[in-house]
Amino acid sequence: MSDRPLILAVIPDLMFQSRVREQARALDFRIELADTMEEAASSLDASPELVVLDLHAMGIDTRKVIAHAKKRNVPVLAFGRHTETAVLRAAREAGADAVVVRSTFVEDLPQLLREHLRPGRQQTRAEKSRRRSS
Repeated sequence: MSDRPLILAVIPDLMFQSRVREQARALDFRIELADTMEEAASSLDASPELVVLDLHAMGIDTRKVIAHAKKRNVPVLAFGRHTETAVLRAAREAGADAVVVRSTFVEDLPQLLREHLRPGRQQTRAEKSRRRSS
């Protein structure tokens, strides 16, 4: 089992999947992608350190994903369209730790991933390297 943090990305959109996958790898995180409700539920059982959730994912009950993650004390970073304020508000009310608009998600993705990992798992590649060389 890897000691690298696992990020579960519930993102059916290939463009956003690619961005998250690229940033996760650059930050030395493992990533698991889920684009169905069944895949999301199964992947949450693998104890990810963070769930990244597209609030406009077709066929995904985002409230259930958030509730399932919160039961396991897994932080949720959700993103959605700025024009869909009711969807963004509903995610906040459901317990998402951070809810951002898509533009912020794209611009600040590396920082958002680091900030919202489960406490105690925010470790950069440089910190790991220093620890290993000590």
